[in-house]
Amino acid sequence: MIRLRWFHIHSWLALTLLLGMAPAAGAGLDVAVVVSQRTGPHAVFAQAFSRAAASLGHRVFDAGTPADGLDDVALARADLVIASGDAALSAALRLHPRPTLAVMIGQSRFDGIRREHPSWPLSAFTLDQPAERQLRLLKAVLPEARRVGVLFGPEGADRPAFERAARVSHLELAERVVGDESELMRGLEAVLRDSDGLVALPDALLATPASVRSILLTSYRHQKPIIGFSRAYVGAGALAAIFTTPEQVAGDVIAWLRTQDGGRVALPPVRGPASFEIAVNRQVARALGMSVVADEELLRLIATGDVP
Repeated sequence: MIRLRWFHIHSWLALTLLLGMAPAAGAGLDVAVVVSQRTGPHAVFAQAFSRAAASLGHRVFDAGTPADGLDDVALARADLVIASGDAALSAALRLHPRPTLAVMIGQSRFDGIRREHPSWPLSAFTLDQPAERQLRLLKAVLPEARRVGVLFGPEGADRPAFERAARVSHLELAERVVGDESELMRGLEAVLRDSDGLVALPDALLATPASVRSILLTSYRHQKPIIGFSRAYVGAGALAAIFTTPEQVAGDVIAWLRTQDGGRVALPPVRGPASFEIAVNRQVARALGMSVVADEELLRLIATGDVP
């Protein structure tokens, strides 16, 4: 498997430069960080963010985890609360109504939590890659593709974006909405029969270990490639994936934080990641009898929307 880091707008180079810059104008913010877990990607995000934010003159406080308990004082005084993961977000929203930015969370999960707190000052940097970016990766690794299969979760929130992106990419969608686990196999078989490849989405229903296993095994039986949403998905058998690392999420948040003048926080609109990486499983490509273009060319094709 070959992994490539793509520095889109806010790369590690940009983050490195930020670390060397002078503090932001005006008084720094009090930023409380709540993480879902002390280990893994949430810890990586918190460490990268805290170092960079402190270098800009902001005061960053560890506000705890759902398992260990939250620091009520830190949350009450915070100008901004950053919650890493859905467990951290749910826990933080049970306390003080401070401006809250969710990170390291999928769009569908964030939307569900936000509906429970409609009046809360709340936004997110989600992990969901733009539909057009995902379809560009599909076309880059499978230039002859004409129909792409997509399974949507019960709410199908991504459907309009994928329909627009498919038109731009001159692709037809073979799509199904999966209402619950019992409908997964029927919907999966239908889209695989009627498509050249499948784009797997990080929907809460479709991204469970059991669902991922079923998707991988069934797609391989149909000899159809999968575009996944994580490095682990590629390691498990997807042809390729496009995803954002915790460090890149921290870089995106820092870039936004530099726009704040130290006064009242103006939360950004909910947005997906600016920075991303790709991973390609060349073993899977050989097993499917596919020839995938060179790594640098893949990145160029994603950036331009050209086809090989």
